[in-house]
Amino acid sequence: MLDDVLTSGGYGPEKAISFVHFVILLKLCLWPVGPAREVIFFMLRNPFKTYRMSSLYMLTFGSFLVLFLILLMGVSYQVTTAYMSKQVSVYQQELLDEVGKRIDAKMTSVEQVALSITRNEALLSYLKNKQADMYSRKLAQQELGYYLSNIVYSWNDVLSSVHVYMHDPLPSVGLPAAFEEMGDLPQEPWYALVNQSDYAWIGEREVAASDQNKQVISFAQKIYSDTNQFIGVLVLGVKPQAVVDSLLNESNQSRGIKRVLMGNGQQMITNAGFMEEDRSWLQDMLQAYYTKPSDLNGRKVERGERYFVTESGDRNAQWQVIQFTPMKGISEDSSRIALMLGAIGVAAILIAYGFTFLFSRQFMKPIMTLKQGMDRFSVDRLKSEMPRDYTNEFGILFRGYDALTERVTELYAHQELQFIKQKELDVKALQAMINPHFLYNTLDQINWMAIEANQPKISEVLELVGKMFRIGLSNGDTIVTVREELAYIGSYLQIQQIRMEPFKLDVAIEVPPELESYAMPKVLLQPIVENAVMHGFHGRESGAVHIRVVEHKEGIAFVVQDNGNGFQPKQDHWPQHQKTIGGYGIRNVEERIEALFGVPYGIQVASEPGEGAAVTVLIPKRDRTSYYR
Repeated sequence: MLDDVLTSGGYGPEKAISFVHFVILLKLCLWPVGPAREVIFFMLRNPFKTYRMSSLYMLTFGSFLVLFLILLMGVSYQVTTAYMSKQVSVYQQELLDEVGKRIDAKMTSVEQVALSITRNEALLSYLKNKQADMYSRKLAQQELGYYLSNIVYSWNDVLSSVHVYMHDPLPSVGLPAAFEEMGDLPQEPWYALVNQSDYAWIGEREVAASDQNKQVISFAQKIYSDTNQFIGVLVLGVKPQAVVDSLLNESNQSRGIKRVLMGNGQQMITNAGFMEEDRSWLQDMLQAYYTKPSDLNGRKVERGERYFVTESGDRNAQWQVIQFTPMKGISEDSSRIALMLGAIGVAAILIAYGFTFLFSRQFMKPIMTLKQGMDRFSVDRLKSEMPRDYTNEFGILFRGYDALTERVTELYAHQELQFIKQKELDVKALQAMINPHFLYNTLDQINWMAIEANQPKISEVLELVGKMFRIGLSNGDTIVTVREELAYIGSYLQIQQIRMEPFKLDVAIEVPPELESYAMPKVLLQPIVENAVMHGFHGRESGAVHIRVVEHKEGIAFVVQDNGNGFQPKQDHWPQHQKTIGGYGIRNVEERIEALFGVPYGIQVASEPGEGAAVTVLIPKRDRTSYYR
């Protein structure tokens, strides 16, 4: 119908497609607008009544410009952020390598101090308990306490304490140097680190002091005698602030940068900038990354705010510095670029909106005229008069509306006639359903009359006919199950056995149980069985009909075989007397199968004169719910 409308306006198929697009565009442009058209087009003729719509499509460039600018803003922000993050990562990695070198120098100096203490002859002699008496031991421990305390005092900006673990130490108080019992060493949480090697750095922890608990970073080293006998452990307490000062300066800290020092086999030694409650989160996060092959460089993590993570050097190095830089600091320049592009985009959107606002008003008037006409026609079928002065696509639309309303009026009239005819057909269909039921009830009454008249054979025949009627009606369905169709055929053959007495008619029906529930067209086999009985045994005193149902690669095959006279299949499948009597039923079966299923389904005949006949009916294997798919 739409092609007819468009063709009436002089447009071919290609232009008709553009017209459909135009109608969709007009519906998208429908929104309320205010009056001001005459301000722009005061001295000009209205272009919407003159020019083609292809010229007006240029207005859509405003929308494309807005989309382009929005896309440009997003892409610019993403690209600049990614580029700056990459540059920051490279720069920070070099900086962190320098920080790691400074920390390594400081930690190496602490290790050298520890090494010099462990080689002190007086300390080795005292740990081997070579003093003659208790007084000598006490005097030796006192002198060692002063010695070790002086080391702490001289390294006051780095060291906070010295602890020596030995066997049977004497009590010592009041000095930063202390002697501890070797037996208490396994109770320390860091014992496993020292037990696995000769020395180890122990991460920041809280230890008990004389006045209050304090945080320390410890370096533990085993003490061996001249004979390489393990005799004690030296633990130097390092002030965390001494490491933090080298790890992070005030300038970086003021910018929100945070750093973590890793060492001793990916163990967190200390951090700068994080709160105490962040320690467990840091340890879990770093442990998760260090147990996987993924790299921390370039990662973004969330802890109150988003951070950009950078790690220094090689993970297998003794010291590694990990920096957490706030993303807001990295993306400041990207945000400024995005804001600048956003300002340009907003200006472009306002300009495009202004043009769209002005032109949309011109679209609105003819479209609203057409819409009002369509609404009126849809309610009371009254045709509205459309404007005649439009020569562009609006004119085509109006002429199409006129043609459409005329066609719809004709369809309404035709639909009313069809409705009346349909009602008549429904009444006839109901009547057709009543007639078979009436016949079935009548047969039942005749059956009772035969029983009362002592006519058992007539009663039996009437019962079989009634059963066939019941299956044949099947609630108006055109399909039945294989089980029901074979029951119908069985009833028919029983009637023929009674009718043909004393002629002996043997009947055999074979069907696998798994095929009985499949669906098939109703009364499909009866014409074939009727031909076998009525024409196959002419001039004979006995005969047999064998019906087999077998599964076929294409569906279900029904084989109706008799041992009657047979015929020559070349004579159009059926002998002349069968053509005149039963040919209509067979043709009906063939036509039904062809109409429902097509190739390769249908009927095949095999017969020889005097040898009987075998007719095979092939149909698809389908259930009732999807039979007409």
